[in-house]
Amino acid sequence: MTNINNLKKKNQRLTSSIKRKYLKIKNNTAYKKLTKQLLKISKFKKAKIVASFISIKTEISMDDLNQYLYKSKKIFCLPVMRKNFNYLIFRKFDKNTILKKNKFGILEPSEKSDELKPDFILTPCLAFDQYGYRIGYGGGYYDQTFFRFKKLNYPFVSVIVAYEGQKVNKVIHNSYDQKIDYVMTEKKIYKIKWKSFL
Repeated sequence: MTNINNLKKKNQRLTSSIKRKYLKIKNNTAYKKLTKQLLKISKFKKAKIVASFISIKTEISMDDLNQYLYKSKKIFCLPVMRKNFNYLIFRKFDKNTILKKNKFGILEPSEKSDELKPDFILTPCLAFDQYGYRIGYGGGYYDQTFFRFKKLNYPFVSVIVAYEGQKVNKVIHNSYDQKIDYVMTEKKIYKIKWKSFL
């Protein structure tokens, strides 16, 4: 059963990747609406340390939103992959931050930047569903990070950032996949409940 589930998940990841390429072309101005959408999430206003990400491939552009976060009164940080670790850490981003490429070619702060624990985490995906599950690239870094924070009883809010068109009926998931608190698209904010979208 596990092998069948993994195959289904692999196929869903491939299909979602192809679909997102189309969405990137079709909705090339969608990113301009993200900052306005973020301000609709009440828990963002209370957050002190906010983690975002630098877009890669066909992910919705985070440039405008990251500029807003950088200039805001929030402490702004970015994810970092550490060698031999299956979860992410987060490092502060400010005017002195040096960015370097990791093994996947993703820009991240160097070791000179302070390590932080964000209480509000913006998260990329290939697809999402109404139950708060997401499809990533298959490395499980965000899932392991969220699992670790929960195990440490560290309070945080997780938010998927995606095109509205990335929504699917149901993400193929397993017990390792972590639910997300919100989904933010260029069209709306979804607060995840147990079995419904609100």
